Parts: sequence; C-alpha cells; structure tokens
Amino acid sequence: MKRSLSNKKLTYILVLAFILISLFPLFGFLGSLPLRTWDESRLAASAYEMTQSSNPLVVTFNNQPDHWSVKPPLTIWAQALSIKIFGVNEIAVRLPSALSILFLGIIVIILFSKINKPWVGFYASLIIICSKGLLYYHCGRNADYDAMLTLFVISYAISLFVFTENRQTKYYLLFFLFLILATLTKGVQALIPLPFIFLYILFRKQLLDLLKNKFTYIGIGAFVLLIGGYYFGREIFDNGYLKAVYENELGGRYLTVLEGHRQDKDFYFWELKNNLFTYFFWLLPFALVFNLIVKDKPSRRISNFAFGIVLTIFIVITIGKTKLTWYAFPILPFLAIIIATSFNTIQAWILSLTKNRILGITIIIFVLLAVFISPYKEVVKHFYKPGEGDYEPYYSRHVIMKKIIKKELTYDDKVVYISEDNQQDVYFYLYAMNHYGIANQKKDIHKLEVGETVQINEPEIDEKIKSVFEYDVLYHHVQSKIVRLTALKEENK
Repeated sequence: MKRSLSNKKLTYILVLAFILISLFPLFGFLGSLPLRTWDESRLAASAYEMTQSSNPLVVTFNNQPDHWSVKPPLTIWAQALSIKIFGVNEIAVRLPSALSILFLGIIVIILFSKINKPWVGFYASLIIICSKGLLYYHCGRNADYDAMLTLFVISYAISLFVFTENRQTKYYLLFFLFLILATLTKGVQALIPLPFIFLYILFRKQLLDLLKNKFTYIGIGAFVLLIGGYYFGREIFDNGYLKAVYENELGGRYLTVLEGHRQDKDFYFWELKNNLFTYFFWLLPFALVFNLIVKDKPSRRISNFAFGIVLTIFIVITIGKTKLTWYAFPILPFLAIIIATSFNTIQAWILSLTKNRILGITIIIFVLLAVFISPYKEVVKHFYKPGEGDYEPYYSRHVIMKKIIKKELTYDDKVVYISEDNQQDVYFYLYAMNHYGIANQKKDIHKLEVGETVQINEPEIDEKIKSVFEYDVLYHHVQSKIVRLTALKEENK
C-alpha cells in the first residue's frame, strides 16, 4: 500500500502552488497605472515624506502632520522602506499591499495545516485570488491600508481559532502579535471581530483557562504598551492628533456621514454580490448549510467561526453612518473559508467513494477547473496591460509626469505646475522629480511668465492660460499637455 503524502509535505506543495497561481494577478503590470486619486496618491506622498523624516511617529502630508488620514503608521513604514529599496515609483508603494495578499494566502494555508486542514486554506486562498474584491481598487494592487489590514485580521483570527483547537501556546502568542500589527495598520477597525472571538471562547468553555493563562496578561500588556504608546507618543509630538482620531475614526466617522459617503442599509450586501465576491456569492448559502450537517466537527467549527466574524463585521459596518466599499474587505477571506470548508469535505467524499485513487484525483481536478478557471481568467484579463477607460483624460497628467521622471521627455528648463490644479494627486510625482534631480516648480497661475514651460492638466486651467498667453504645445497626451509660453496676448500687454 502506498504511503500518503504527509501533512507537512502537502502544505509545502499547496503553498508553492498558491504562490505560482497568484504571481500574475498580484504582481503583473503592478506599476502600469498611475497612482489613483485620493487615498493611494496621498499615502504614497506621505510614505516618501516618511523617508525624509526624522520622526517616524508622525505621518505627514505636504510636510505637515496629517490629521485627515489619522491611521497608525505601519503601512506608511512599509511603503517608505519599499521606496528606500526600490526607488520612488508606483511599484515600490504598491508592493506592500500585493505582498500582503500573497502572505495572507500563505498564512491561511499554513495555519489550517496545523489542524490538519491544509486544503481548507488552499481553497480559501484560491477563492481570494479569484475574487475581485481583494485585488481590484483600493486593496491588493493599490497603495492603501486595506490589504495589510485584511492580512493581519485574518491572521489573528485564524491563529486564535487554531489555538482553541490544538491548545498550543505559540498560536495564542501569534494571535496577540497579529492583533497588534492589525491595530498599527488601521486603528480601531482592526478590533471589530474581537466581540465575537470573546463569545466563541466562552462558547468553547475555554475562557476560564485563558483567564488563568499568564500569556493572556502578557499579550494584553504588550497590546496596551505598543498601541497606547503609539497614540499617546504621537500626541506628544503632534498636538491635536487624538482629537483628530476621534473625529475621523471613532464618533465622527461612525456616527455621522463624512465626505458624502452616505449609502443605503443594504449597501454592503449589494457590494458583496455585485462587485466584491460576485462569482462565489451564491455558493455561500449552500456551503453554510452543507457545513452545518457534516459529521466532521472541526469543519463545522471552522465554518461557524468564520460566519460569526462575517456577521460581526457586517453588522458593525452596516450600522456605521459612513459607508465605503473597502470597509467590507476583511469579510472576504472569511467568506472564502466557509466555501473552502465545504470544498474540502466534498473532496474527501470523492476520494473515499472512488476505488481508483487516480480516478478520484482526476475528478477533483476537473471540478476545480470548472469552478476556478473562469474567474481566474477574468482576473488575469483585467490586469493584463490595464487601461484607464473613462478616466484616461484625468490620469493623462500622471502619464506625462511619469514620462518626465523616466526622462522619456526632457526639457532644458524647469517644468512649472500650477498651484490651482489638484495637487494631492501629483505630490508623489513632484517628489519623484525632486528625488531624481528633475527641475520643477509649483506656481500660482497669475504669476506665470513668458518663456516658462508649463504642464496644463485641466480644460478650465487651459482656458485661463489661453486668455493671457500665446503658447506652443511641446507634448500632448489626451487632456494634458506641456506648453511653452511664448508671448502675452495683445490685450494683456
């Protein structure tokens, strides 16, 4: 009789397979598109400023303490380190997010292998890669907070679950480590699953043991010391920071609608169905029911644990007044785990019912291809030579700036950027120009002078300049252009 593959070797094989499958969706053409407006471009600018800062506690934007985005600095630190290693470019600031999703899949496989369920982790990781939510806008391929947050939330939750199953202290310590990292990534949002985790421990009748466990108090002490130390330490160097945290992250954002992000109560349901978890959404109810009736108790516990966290996060973000798509991102891996648990059980059934093992494996491979090939092809197609679509005119400004940074476009004098334009989007590119010794200047539109080389991005700005100056167009791309001001118009002389 042939020996079956050991759990350890199987885990290594599944991790390697996941890495190979996820390489293109996560890293292919990662730097092709310019930085997205708002959060990504702002974080990228802050990350560059962090590389120049002597105070790593205080995140800045435009070299001033940032009280608009008041998250703790772990993501900014990771991006700043990446910039130091890989240079001032889009890949450098997006790489921590892409690596976060890669590590998420690896960690899920490894953690579930510790309770002899590596296939649950593998199938969950495949679903994550084939779901739009964690790879599309604002997550795994963008320089935002949410990919790293999702990595650490899933890691601390599954570490705790594994501990409740095998009672090995190292997974309890991993729970606290990942919890601290999650909180240092995005503050209070990282703590949302904790009420359900407490109830789960109570239900498993393990609370009393944990209250007697010295590592409970070591973990809590480390959390208070590191998280409290950061928040109060930053307040010392950045007066008013804690007030800004309350206004943006706690009562202000949660109890009132900020920046117009008002949505209906069913917003997150439709986002999951139509945008984030589209291909696998209708498998969820069947997987939940299926997992409830299987005989394997660990499988039932995995599914119930994941569903409990899903409900907790879903309820909390639905009650909140400010609603944003990316608040639902941490839900997605837990939805994937529910479906993956049922896949794992079905796989075991197929192998047990087929006398010929090769036939059983062949059936499983065909089923996997039928389930995953279509969404995987869709993801790969989406990221192969990505384009801007309707946003091409707007992002044409960044395309020109990238060409200047790469010295595909060169000019003898400095390029002037107009202060009245939306500078948040272009700060990072201006920093890149300065970093690579390319002369540039920001200037009020009313102070432009004949002979200057100017980048014009907005039609309204173009009309204002045309009303005052004659100019020659040196380079044009969609909506944006580089011009040289040649003369004042007669009526302005």
